[in-house]
Amino acid sequence: MAVSRITMKSLAKYGFCLTILLTSVAAAQEEERECAFTDQQQQWETDRVAGSEGRVSPENTTIRCAKGSHCFGLWKKSPPGEVRLVKQGCWSYLDDPLGCRDDRCVVTNLPPQMQNGTYLFCCCGSDMCNVNFTEDFPPPSPTTPQPIYPHSLSWEETIIIALATVSVLAVVAVAAFFGYRMINGDGKQGLHNLNMMEAAGSESSLDLDNLKLLELIGRGRYGAVYCGSLDERPVAVKVFTAANRQNFLNECSIYRLPLLEHDNIAHFVAADERTGPEGRTEFLLVIDYCPHGSLSRYLGLQINDWVGSCRLAHSVTRGLAYLHTELFKGDVYKPAVSHRDLNSRNVLVKADGTCVIIDFGLSMKLTGNRTARAGEEENAAISEVGTIRYMAPEVLEGAVNLRDCESALKQVDMYALGLIYWETFMRCTDLFPGESVPDYQMAFQAEAGTTRR
Repeated sequence: MAVSRITMKSLAKYGFCLTILLTSVAAAQEEERECAFTDQQQQWETDRVAGSEGRVSPENTTIRCAKGSHCFGLWKKSPPGEVRLVKQGCWSYLDDPLGCRDDRCVVTNLPPQMQNGTYLFCCCGSDMCNVNFTEDFPPPSPTTPQPIYPHSLSWEETIIIALATVSVLAVVAVAAFFGYRMINGDGKQGLHNLNMMEAAGSESSLDLDNLKLLELIGRGRYGAVYCGSLDERPVAVKVFTAANRQNFLNECSIYRLPLLEHDNIAHFVAADERTGPEGRTEFLLVIDYCPHGSLSRYLGLQINDWVGSCRLAHSVTRGLAYLHTELFKGDVYKPAVSHRDLNSRNVLVKADGTCVIIDFGLSMKLTGNRTARAGEEENAAISEVGTIRYMAPEVLEGAVNLRDCESALKQVDMYALGLIYWETFMRCTDLFPGESVPDYQMAFQAEAGTTRR
């Protein structure tokens, strides 16, 4: 019984103390809080703030907060170091993890960077504790990203950067312009510009004043061909009239392409412009001389065995395959080229019985698929050129697929190559054992005659 009385007395004592403590805490929580008050939008929000958070003093500098509230402050820190007060008032979020129990308004969380400044927030639990703030950041961890303020450029740095940018753009524009002129070839440019543009591909040390035209060996649709001598070196000279200047420029641009040197493509020597005997402007294209002349002439004069015929056909094929091939070698680029007028008159036979391809006046650099534009005249200008008897059926019918321009024009060349094969092997003795070899005929001679069409 005595023990029970002691226990009951102890419980009563502790219960009384706990009641007093809880009453004090409740009283503290129910106590009103006076805080510093500032709001940039207070002109239109004063009634709302007073109604929901507390009573704003007439001077609008303090606020009597509702029971259980705390004080808070929000400041904005700009990159130069300027601190501006944004808002002060009552903080009534009782479940907020910040606690707001400190007597000072301490900024303890690393501030987020917003727009062009940094916002600092703190809350506290005593009267007017939010008048100012104290920073107490934890030491940053190695992985915690710190706010980086952009470096402000001085006006001198701004001018230098602007001038450098303009200079670079000017250099790029000039380079692009000259590159375009070099690749496409402007029909209106002077011959001296052409020579400057393509000097790397010619034997510039040769003096064409020493060029001598010795004998006329042929005529074509664009001019005459002479056997000549240049510094005691035998050469072939193709003379273009002024009316055919564009074909001359186009042929020069093909010969001067990088990486075009090949055993089965004629070796380009030089090009020049001069005034002819009658005072007319002429354009000269000089290449290596081939003693047997054109393949058409060669086949008309002699027959060949199987090996000799294969040598002729194989060398023409190698030259055309190289012409059709797109090549990259370091920074040097050779586009694929379509000949567009391949025939036995535009193939020369060298002294060793192999051939080289010539006459690139109608040739075209190929840069992949080309979408045909509207207009039959333009399509015809691209596809319907060359010698009629060597034209593929789709060319004659105007049905070349210009939506796949590269493949279509290469196929046109391959058709002409097949006709050259026919002309060559019709003069092969091993294909006519015990018979006389037929006389030389051009392709479709029975249908198209012997004219150079």
